Amino acid sequence: MMKNIILPLIAMLFVFTACTNDENQSVNSNAALVGNYVLSTLTADVAVDLNQDMVTNTELTVETNCFDAMAISFNADGTFSSTIAEVSFDAANNLICNTSVESGTYSYANGTLTITVNINGGTATESQQVLLTPTTLSFNVDDNDVAQYFSGAAGTPASGITNLDFVYNKI
Repeated sequence: MMKNIILPLIAMLFVFTACTNDENQSVNSNAALVGNYVLSTLTADVAVDLNQDMVTNTELTVETNCFDAMAISFNADGTFSSTIAEVSFDAANNLICNTSVESGTYSYANGTLTITVNINGGTATESQQVLLTPTTLSFNVDDNDVAQYFSGAAGTPASGITNLDFVYNKI
């Protein structure tokens, strides 16, 4: 149960992506991370039809508005709050989207973001390499973590996804 909650949060917090020359300046401290971020792109490695409109796309934010509320706030005191999408499918493969808010503590150093999440009265800690620029936070999720992110994806429109790239813009 705890893994099913923390992996989507970690997935939301960690992605790798290419940046333009202006944005390719790496930053490296908690102070640099402080701020509010909103999901700008969520790209899958294969085109899917999550909304069943017979049009496939690798950009999942085009496929559904389920991810529109995804956001992260990093505070100067080392705490964070994150709104995550909880994605599943019904028996007819219709997308079901709920959101939840998770919180905890974080630290960022040498390109590694470490988060400790408060879950069901306990905590879970994970670390991940991220790309942080003055305007973006990005990370990549693959294989088993994708399976955790899309709950019960086998046999659904999301079943072919093995890699997700997340990019959050600082606002």
